[in-house]
Amino acid sequence: MMDPTEILARHWDMEAAQVRPLGGGINSETWLVEHKGSTFVAKSVSSTAVADLVAGAEAATALAEAGFVTGPPVPTRDGRIVLAEHGLALLKHVPGRELDGETDEEQEWIASTLAGVHAAGNPAMGPSTATFALDRLSPQMPGVEAHPWLVAAIKAVRDETDPLTVTWSVLHTDPVPGAFIHDDKTGVTGLIDWAGARRGPVLYDVASAVMYLGGPGHASAFLSTYQSRGPLAAQEMRYLDAFRRFREAIQGAYFAGRLATNDLTGGIDPAENDKGLNDARQRLAALGFDPA
Repeated sequence: MMDPTEILARHWDMEAAQVRPLGGGINSETWLVEHKGSTFVAKSVSSTAVADLVAGAEAATALAEAGFVTGPPVPTRDGRIVLAEHGLALLKHVPGRELDGETDEEQEWIASTLAGVHAAGNPAMGPSTATFALDRLSPQMPGVEAHPWLVAAIKAVRDETDPLTVTWSVLHTDPVPGAFIHDDKTGVTGLIDWAGARRGPVLYDVASAVMYLGGPGHASAFLSTYQSRGPLAAQEMRYLDAFRRFREAIQGAYFAGRLATNDLTGGIDPAENDKGLNDARQRLAALGFDPA
């Protein structure tokens, strides 16, 4: 684990900052940084994930300027939002509590925040879904060919979704409930962890949120709130299951890659990577895809 203390002093003029590990997410390391009465979060990613970190920093900045709480980056002394050579960004700390989506009220907060982000991201039709996530969902990705069911799943979901032209906007791409931070004092719900944000089909974010909330049955409050406040026309929601299958195929490809490269970042061991892959397969089967 790296220690960002000296880097913070050199590039952000934060001499004598108090730094303590937070324990990273599955793809990163994070630290809580306290300096002169202000609180920040330092986030470090691998060299292969720097582009995603930059994209997320840019999205968080634009949305913060539009009035959303996003934990945007703090520029370095020379104006960079990500220190690419170290894969490091310094982010504004967002106060509040992580949501888990177990109550209707929390699902309504999650849906309202996500719908607001999508509505603010210049939603518009197209282009074809065939142009989306080519770096995340392909049979040529590391580890995929070792799992014939996954190769078949990728072909099936691409065949199903590639011809579709649906609403696109700025996506978070990983709206897990814990990325939504609610401040009980202000009633405001923020959305953090923007690494990998990109423009894409809005239904991808909706399907991701439904996956994390345990499926449509458990996510009913989220779905009803999102439908009333989001930018999607009612007829687009008929494609939700197609994008749920798309999302599960991406989940499978992600964990297949981690297994193939023995990626243990985030404190995840091989057994947990294997479980992530198998969980994606089981959820795909529940959605009607179960190859022989």
